[in-house]
Amino acid sequence: MGTPRVYGPYRARKGYRMVVVEGTARKSIVVASVAAGAQLKEELERALLQRSDRPVTEALTEYQDYLLHVRGAVTAQHIARAIARFLGDRLTLGALTASQAAALYEAETRRVLEGKDRLVAAASHRTVLGQCKRFYAWAVQRGYVLQNPFASVKPVGKPKTGKSQLRIDEARQFVAVALQKAQAGDRAATCALLALLLGMRASEVLHRVVRDLDDHGHVLWITRGKTDNARRRLQVPEVLRPLLLRYAEGKTPEQLLFQPEAGGRQQPLSDAWLWGQVQRLCDEAGVPRVSTHSLRGLHSTLALEAGATGGAVAAALGHGSFAVTAKHYAAPGTMDRVRSKVVEEALRSPPNQAVEEDCSEVEAAALLRAVERLPKHLRAELRKALAETPNS
Repeated sequence: MGTPRVYGPYRARKGYRMVVVEGTARKSIVVASVAAGAQLKEELERALLQRSDRPVTEALTEYQDYLLHVRGAVTAQHIARAIARFLGDRLTLGALTASQAAALYEAETRRVLEGKDRLVAAASHRTVLGQCKRFYAWAVQRGYVLQNPFASVKPVGKPKTGKSQLRIDEARQFVAVALQKAQAGDRAATCALLALLLGMRASEVLHRVVRDLDDHGHVLWITRGKTDNARRRLQVPEVLRPLLLRYAEGKTPEQLLFQPEAGGRQQPLSDAWLWGQVQRLCDEAGVPRVSTHSLRGLHSTLALEAGATGGAVAAALGHGSFAVTAKHYAAPGTMDRVRSKVVEEALRSPPNQAVEEDCSEVEAAALLRAVERLPKHLRAELRKALAETPNS
C-alpha cells in the first residue's frame, strides 16, 4: 500500500474525472463537479491522518517483523530498539514534522554518553539517522504518513574508518586464553573464537542453528545476515570443530547452536552480551580491550598478510566488494605490505617451480579432499586459475 494521491479533476464526457493512485493501484472516479473532486481529496487526506495517529511503538513492531521476515535482517530487533530510543515511546507517526526531525538529530549529535565524558560517535548518530529515514520511508510506502520527516536531514561529522585491533602477539594471547576457556565449556569464548578465526559478525555467530553445522562439523553455513552478500559457507578450523559439535549434541536441527540456558528464552543472545564477554576475555588475557567486530577485522588483516586474495577475504567476511573490507576492516598499511610481499615473491622464484616444489610430497587423493572442502567461491577461483595456466 502506498500513500494515496489524487489527480484532477480532468474534464470528461460526463462530469469530471479524478485519478486516485495508491501504491501501484490506480482508480478513476467520475465526479459531478470540481467541488466534488476537492471534497474527495479532503476525505482521503482525513483518512490518512487517522492512519498517522498510530503510535511509533506499534508501527515499529510491524516494521521489525518486516525487516526480519521480508528483508531477512537478523539485526531487526536491534534496529527497532535503536529507533525507539531515538524517537521516544510517546510519539505518533504523523506528529513528527521535518523541523522537529532535524532538531532531534541535532540533539543526538550533542548527546554525551552516559558514564563517559565524550559525545556519541559520528558513526553512531549517522547510523540511527539512516535507520529513521528507512523506517519512515517504509511508513510512507505503507500509507501511514504523507511524507518522510527525515528525508532532508543531512548527516554531519566524519565517521572513523577501521577498528582498533590487537597486535599479533596480543591476538595469540587472546586465542590461548579463549581456547582454554572454550574447552572448559565457556560458551562466550567459543563465540569469540568464531568471530576471530572465521571473521563472523556477532549476530551471525549468535543466530546459528544446529543444522548450519554441516559435514560432521567441517562446514558452517551462514544463511542470512546484514546484507545479501552475508550468505556464505565457511570452513571450520579443526581446533573449533569438537567445540561446535559439543554444542550441537542432543539438540534438534532448528535449535540455536548457542542456546540460552535451559528453561530461558529461546531468542538468540544479544550482540551486547557477546561484546561484554569479549571485553572480559581481553581483561583475562591481559590485552587491550577490543570489540567483537574488531576480532572480525583482525581476521581480514591476518588473512591478507598470509597471502589470501582480496576477493577471497571479502567473500569470507560477506562483503559485496573488497573496497569495504580494505576501508573498514584491514589494519592501516596492510594493503601496502601485501603488495610488497607479492612483488617480493614474484622476484624470488618462478611461480611454476615454487608450486612443483610445494606439491611434490602431497598425495593426489589428499589434495583432492582438501580442494573439495574449500568454500564454493574458492573452488571456482581455483578452477579458473588452473584453466588459465598453460600446460607445461
